[in-house]
Amino acid sequence: MSQSPLRPMSVGNVVSAGMVLYRSNFKSYLLQSIFAHLWILLPIYGWAKYAAISGLISRLAFKELISKPESVSHARETINPRMWSFLGVGFGIALRLFGLYIAIYVAIFLAFLIPVLILGQQGGAILGAIAALVLFIVGIVVIIRLYSRWSIAEVPLAVEENITGGGQSIDRSWELTEGAVGRIQYIVVVAFLVTLPIQIVTGYVPSIFQVRLDPNTQAYWIVYFINLAFSLLGGAVVMPFWQAIKSVMYYDLRSRREGLDLQMRDRRER
Repeated sequence: MSQSPLRPMSVGNVVSAGMVLYRSNFKSYLLQSIFAHLWILLPIYGWAKYAAISGLISRLAFKELISKPESVSHARETINPRMWSFLGVGFGIALRLFGLYIAIYVAIFLAFLIPVLILGQQGGAILGAIAALVLFIVGIVVIIRLYSRWSIAEVPLAVEENITGGGQSIDRSWELTEGAVGRIQYIVVVAFLVTLPIQIVTGYVPSIFQVRLDPNTQAYWIVYFINLAFSLLGGAVVMPFWQAIKSVMYYDLRSRREGLDLQMRDRRER
């Protein structure tokens, strides 16, 4: 796979390439992911470490794709100085989404309220409910599309040497994903279905036992911590797959938009 020339990839090929990368480097990626999920229990600094290790896995996967594999220690030399920038990517996207949520909720509220104020309780309530429902659906579509544009936001920061800030990396993701929202959504759906059995076993099934217990009992908290351990384990297993998928998406988007310039550009960046 890594020796083949750059060319646009189908949705299935993107997911398959992510699986091959993960399977070929399973021990290395999983070990890094376990460390990341242990760090996530520590607020702020631990979250930054988690974000940086996620970027580390994406960098390792991308370097495999372009036939320039790196050791973990060598990749870490690039990633660690940017640790807080990786956290900045997450916070930057979170703030954008939060602002969007607020705007959508305000629009839905006004869409319902204005017809009621103008037409009265009886006629306005029905019209307002319809308008609010339409805006709610539109809001969901907008959120999904925008999130798709930011889906690879940490990968440029991990890969491109000239990008050193979280805002730059988010902007680069926005640039690369232009016109590719539909493909990205298909890839995410397929990848989600691949990981769904693991998420069910480690996340949903243990929760069934917890909800049936009284929170005031010792058994409840024992099951709670077992669920937490299973959840962290499931996240540790799934996260490298998603980071590999993101790297392949980034690889594919650059090959589509920049073609063979990807090889020349990467050589300059090194």
